[in-house]
Amino acid sequence: MTTSDITNIVVTVAIVQLCCDLAANHFVFAQDAYQRAVGRLSREQFKLKKLQDQDKEGKVVTEKQQKKFQKAKADVAEASAEITKRHTAPSFFTSVVFFLLYRILATEYFGKVVAVLPFAPWSLIRKLSMRGLEIDLDKFQPGADITSPNQACSFLFIYVLSSLSVKFVVSKVVGTKPPKGAEGGIMSILDAPQSQKMLKNWGIDNESIYMKD
Repeated sequence: MTTSDITNIVVTVAIVQLCCDLAANHFVFAQDAYQRAVGRLSREQFKLKKLQDQDKEGKVVTEKQQKKFQKAKADVAEASAEITKRHTAPSFFTSVVFFLLYRILATEYFGKVVAVLPFAPWSLIRKLSMRGLEIDLDKFQPGADITSPNQACSFLFIYVLSSLSVKFVVSKVVGTKPPKGAEGGIMSILDAPQSQKMLKNWGIDNESIYMKD
């Protein structure tokens, strides 16, 4: 166990996430097609907001106005789904890269103690912190810093902590998040008119997937 092992894992996770975010920004989010999609969503949201304000004031009463109101909602949902689709490929690519990274690091650090926890964790946590370790209890000798073999920590535990902290921070700083109104993920795609029509053709009720307000 060395401090460099922990540092290597943390730095590797950070660098890989940084490269994935920079690649996504360059090949997807900086492209005109994505910028047009964001601009379209902004315009459709503005139109819908005006109609919503009119609806609150009781000005949307005729059948033509109601149809215009419903069309505006559909246009916003469609624009939101378009942006969500453009975020899907980079997310999938990043997931594949980190899966490969996990396999590589798991092979490199298999069976190696990369850290020693200051306490013996609960059994549930030990399933993660000691995964891949094979410790000979007969040869274990307590010391000043480690009094139990259960304090041993494998690569996986450090990798998971790095993914939850360093990876998140890098993505937050460098990555491009969907604009407001398009952050619903798969639900944004399901809300699009084309998706709604396809679900109905399959005999699936949208309300059975998630509850609407």
